Amino acid sequence: AYEQAVHGWHRRAGGGPVRALLLGATPEIATLRWPEATTLVALDFSLPMLTLVYPAREVPFGIPVCGDWRRMPLPDASCDVAIGDGCFIALDYPSGYARLARSFRAALRKDGLLVLRFFCRPAAPEDPQTVFREALAGRIGSFHAFKWRLAMALHGSAESGVRVGAIWDAWRAGAGDSASFAARTGWPQEVIETIDAYRGLDRVYTFPTLEETKRCLDADFELLECRTPGYELGERCPILVARPR
Repeated sequence: AYEQAVHGWHRRAGGGPVRALLLGATPEIATLRWPEATTLVALDFSLPMLTLVYPAREVPFGIPVCGDWRRMPLPDASCDVAIGDGCFIALDYPSGYARLARSFRAALRKDGLLVLRFFCRPAAPEDPQTVFREALAGRIGSFHAFKWRLAMALHGSAESGVRVGAIWDAWRAGAGDSASFAARTGWPQEVIETIDAYRGLDRVYTFPTLEETKRCLDADFELLECRTPGYELGERCPILVARPR
């Protein structure tokens, strides 16, 4: 989906070199089949992400830069494409979303392209008990999908979000422990134990609905396309393709 969006824009723009901005260090995005003569700036606030996760050897045309997306260390209108995954999840809604959207718009040239995957809770919420029942009935494909559904089921309004530590608390209350939950679900215990990274964290995640997400982008971007991935929970992980207003 990312490649189709970028190559489609490249054809419409008449070809030529591409100045791409990767928001983060995601290896699967950095190693896309980019148009020829692409230069890629990978911008991440975390130096360990750039040194340990970003695949520098596989992206010889890439430049890793440590910096804040909200205060881009780049000239305005210096990028053709801005692309990323889950960039907004740790921001407050709506002001943090709007501020980041303005920053992305400033970095892009006026006929540039924004391609981002968002994480959106469903418009009709489900409760945590339903998520546990679905897991124990074998109707959730992976622990990661379960964890995301549980997080969204615990979510309040878009403004309040969900405290990360509360996700672990709810899991522990409903599952007991990782060994017994693994036995009941068939999921590997070592995968289930990845949720222990959430324990006690006061960080807040925000999962606006798709319509709430669109509203936060609307002042700065015109939505061109909303792609729904075909994998489990794809409807909650839309890839939005937009251009600056």
